[in-house]
Amino acid sequence: MHIVFMSNQLSKRSFLKTSALAAFAIYIGDADLFAAPKHSLKQLGLILGVVEKEMKADWEGTLQQIAAIGYSYIEYSGLYGNTLPVLKKKLKQLGLRSVAGGSVMVKMQDKNELQKMIEEALQLEKTYLVCYWPWLDNGTNKKEADFKKCADALNIVGEQCHKAGIRFAMHNHDKEFVQVSEHKTGYDILLEHTEPALVAMELDLYWASFAGANPVALMNAHPGRFHLLHIKDMEKTALKRYTCPGDGCIDFAQIFTAAKKSGVKYYNVEIDQHPRPMDCITNSYQYLKSLRY
Repeated sequence: MHIVFMSNQLSKRSFLKTSALAAFAIYIGDADLFAAPKHSLKQLGLILGVVEKEMKADWEGTLQQIAAIGYSYIEYSGLYGNTLPVLKKKLKQLGLRSVAGGSVMVKMQDKNELQKMIEEALQLEKTYLVCYWPWLDNGTNKKEADFKKCADALNIVGEQCHKAGIRFAMHNHDKEFVQVSEHKTGYDILLEHTEPALVAMELDLYWASFAGANPVALMNAHPGRFHLLHIKDMEKTALKRYTCPGDGCIDFAQIFTAAKKSGVKYYNVEIDQHPRPMDCITNSYQYLKSLRY
């Protein structure tokens, strides 16, 4: 009995010692197990409009630089003076995937024009045809009824795209966030009255922020609606001008956390104009890829 007692005591002591060592090892070596998970952007896209002048001057060299920086996919419209097969072949050689491109509603309401856009997008293996301006005018002084009418037009184009085998998306500016009732903006109306299966949203983070909207709240409230993001930053000044990602005040880490949960698929850098666009897209890529969220 005495021997058994000692054996039990030793076993107990050994168990406690081993447990303590294991706990200490976890504490000093695997503390990250208890930390919040960190994510980063696996791939990043670019809208070729950022380097429009460079593309027109030397489209091959510009695309090579974009690929060398690390961008994985691009959003663009037109062929930059090439035939479709030539552009498509070059993009494949560089590993740049065509994701989206489009036009404005004025052109999309012309059935022949729309059909041409769809056919070109499909041949370039784009996933989305985008309406970059849903209005037939300058988009000012719109009321709730105007937004409902706009939603109907978007649904019609979306249905035609759906039948052809391509997704349709709408890009916003600031004008869609005008208040149309006590609790709703025009953008709320568009979200409510467009069919999710027919109309995806390409959320421009700068224009939404410029208008005073909260991209995080939008994505949290409408999971699955936002498929693409346009990423440019906003200066922390009274003018709130756009700037390269990382040079302004938009909290991209917080937005990307919401985007991941909401189902956003593509993240595209976009600056309307910049005096040194190649520097901008290089620095933007490095900044956005370094983010942890």
